[in-house]
Amino acid sequence: MSGLDPGRIVVAFTLVDGTVGQASVRSERPLSLAARFAGQPVGRAIEAVGLLHAVCGVSHAAALTLAAAAAIGRIVPAEEVARWQARLAAERIAEHLRDLAHLAPVAAFPVVRDALDAAYNATRSGVVGDGAEAIGAALALAPGWLPATAGAAALPDALTVADDEAVVTALAADAGFAALPALSGRHPETGPAARAGRSAGLPGATLAARLAEAEAALDWLCARPGEGRNFAVPLDANRTQMNTGYASVESPRGRLYYFAVVQGDGRLRDARVVAPTEWNFHPEGPFARALAGFRPDGDAVTAIARLAAQFSPCVAVDVVPEGAAHA
Repeated sequence: MSGLDPGRIVVAFTLVDGTVGQASVRSERPLSLAARFAGQPVGRAIEAVGLLHAVCGVSHAAALTLAAAAAIGRIVPAEEVARWQARLAAERIAEHLRDLAHLAPVAAFPVVRDALDAAYNATRSGVVGDGAEAIGAALALAPGWLPATAGAAALPDALTVADDEAVVTALAADAGFAALPALSGRHPETGPAARAGRSAGLPGATLAARLAEAEAALDWLCARPGEGRNFAVPLDANRTQMNTGYASVESPRGRLYYFAVVQGDGRLRDARVVAPTEWNFHPEGPFARALAGFRPDGDAVTAIARLAAQFSPCVAVDVVPEGAAHA
């Protein structure tokens, strides 16, 4: 199974008088699992990316579905879009609750287990049903697990729908853009904290945003027809030229881009993906900037790994000390 290795982020650093001096951030992720299914029917590729992405699989499947539909000029029915919206809302609950559960006391594990089971079931059907009570019980306990948000508010350079045209143009011109995405003069950040208007480098910001988004998604799923709903997962897609389309989806971990080329017989010819991790863990991106001058509290490797987790990586992060001076 080495051919399906999801890769990892490697963070190397040195300490100088207890502060991070030099540091490097390197991604060793494959550019796109979807591209491995070139030549296959689009439906088979969509099913595969949904299954192979252990993190945010529904988001990947939705993005490829909409990008492929745009490529062939298929208008996606409103009912189909609504089903994807519901599944994406459930995915946001499940992924956020899984991250929050790491802070839960042992006594809360049965509650968390039942809530996760209900949330992941809803990602397949888009219907939360009786599981809403279990999810609500876990979310009601979660504020007691969270540390207080500390420090001055750090405004992020948030990646938004306004950036779609520039991103898709660059991705269409160069497949390598997916590995090191960049916008001129920018250091874009994406993810729950950025959506809430704060940088993930602010202690507690990501955890608070995850809880708020999970609660809003649950309310949205449970709302009755005609009731006001204050939550939706943005889905944007468009055709760029003949047989070519793109989609952007706000996944639990940030803005996800798919660029797809579909042959006339409905087979996937090319797929390019820019995942949230590539923005947040760009060598000069928001995590690298937060790491500069960072003063770890306690063990440096553990503290840096915790900081990295707040930027919502979708793969493992290896933290490697390279040396210390006056530490």
